[in-house]
Amino acid sequence: MRLEAYLKDKLEFEGMIVDAGVRLAMSHAGGEWFTYDPFTKVFRGFQSYGADTLLPQQSTKYITNVMPRLNIAFPISENAKLYFNYGHFRSLPTPENLYLIRHENTTGDIVRLADPNLPLEKTVAYELGYEHNLFDMFLLRIAAYYKDISNERYLVEHIGYGSVPDYTVSTANLYEDIRGFEITLRKNRGNWLQGFVNYTYSVGTSGHFGWPVYEQSQVDQINYELGNPPIQNVPIPQPYARANLDFFTPPDFGPKFAGIDVFGDWRLSVLGSWNSGNYFTWVGGGSFPGVANNIKWTDTYSCDLRVSKNFQIGPANLQLFVDINNALNLKQMSHYGFYDATDYTDYLMSLHLPGGWNADGAPTGFDQYYGNIPGNDKPGDYRKAGVDYQPMVFSANIKTISSPYARPIYYDKITQQYYRWTNNQWTAADPNEVNKVLSDKAYIHMPTQDWFTFLNPRDVYFGARISFDVF
Repeated sequence: MRLEAYLKDKLEFEGMIVDAGVRLAMSHAGGEWFTYDPFTKVFRGFQSYGADTLLPQQSTKYITNVMPRLNIAFPISENAKLYFNYGHFRSLPTPENLYLIRHENTTGDIVRLADPNLPLEKTVAYELGYEHNLFDMFLLRIAAYYKDISNERYLVEHIGYGSVPDYTVSTANLYEDIRGFEITLRKNRGNWLQGFVNYTYSVGTSGHFGWPVYEQSQVDQINYELGNPPIQNVPIPQPYARANLDFFTPPDFGPKFAGIDVFGDWRLSVLGSWNSGNYFTWVGGGSFPGVANNIKWTDTYSCDLRVSKNFQIGPANLQLFVDINNALNLKQMSHYGFYDATDYTDYLMSLHLPGGWNADGAPTGFDQYYGNIPGNDKPGDYRKAGVDYQPMVFSANIKTISSPYARPIYYDKITQQYYRWTNNQWTAADPNEVNKVLSDKAYIHMPTQDWFTFLNPRDVYFGARISFDVF
């Protein structure tokens, strides 16, 4: 159940405009929820299906929040103004964080538990901006912003003696702050072209309160805390850009045929975007002291089109349109194709990431962490469509391999050359074959669930819309 109310007022004084208000929000998940010891054994085995009778329950809480809002804008010239926005915002938890009870299929153990009394995620936002009219055709907008986010959802694991119980519970222990700036050029008038272009530079820092794991055994908890000191994620830039351009013809453009404007009221809408890839930590499947967010997933691009034509027939307006999603058929590799962590690790290990050795033989790049065939790959690269998998294996010294196989192409660190095991002896790999394998990226171990690897096919939709003017 949700209830919201607001009070707002607007003040104007010599060109300055002030919007001030406050919003009241109340939410109630409803029903009752367990009161329990974090390490209760009721969550173990098939008895957990009767937790609603074995554990006491209390009515869920009513959660109330007051959110002030303030917007100020004032002119500094005939063509420019400054503005400032400030506000508190709240968002509801997802249903899985409010109501979920997840059991393990074979044992019946509760492995995940929600919390309907979670506080609402809170965002305190500040924005300072400048707008300027250019040539009475374009609006230039430059803004800097800061967002302080708290009470974000975070899963915390509780482990009892002998792993009884062992489950995660939804908490509100995560926090984040986001700051950045954006530049937008907008054209909202004209007979042939309208639209906007935007670039946003955003940097985020995040962390959490408390520990992500709590052990009932004090010895195990102390060992965990010593091996996992609390850290705050370092600021990571996450820029993106968007553009939406509308090309159109005036309704009365060109000659008419049988009373119909054949060339008038056509519209082509182009929506393009670019997002910088996410940073993450990769050191070969393990951990390395002091290394965090040392690699980035490939950037993503998109381009969607819509072509439409309007026909005015008496009081009716008929619009025929075609929507083309991913018009350029760009492939963006998703994470959903990986069956498990091993599948994900196999993929990353197969990439030829930047590396090598300096003149003194010291490793550089990713060779600091594990044996790696040096190259220019990035996470998100993929094997060329229709190309069979051809494994390439790194070796510090192929002469030390006790049981080589005929199928892989081996890379020898000593000679920095490629070899095959043929007729029980090492022979230099065919350079043409090696170049072909490298060009097609045939060595990349693709995700096992290949039907989930690319989730953005080009889609084309045809449609019609009819509207009537009744007044």
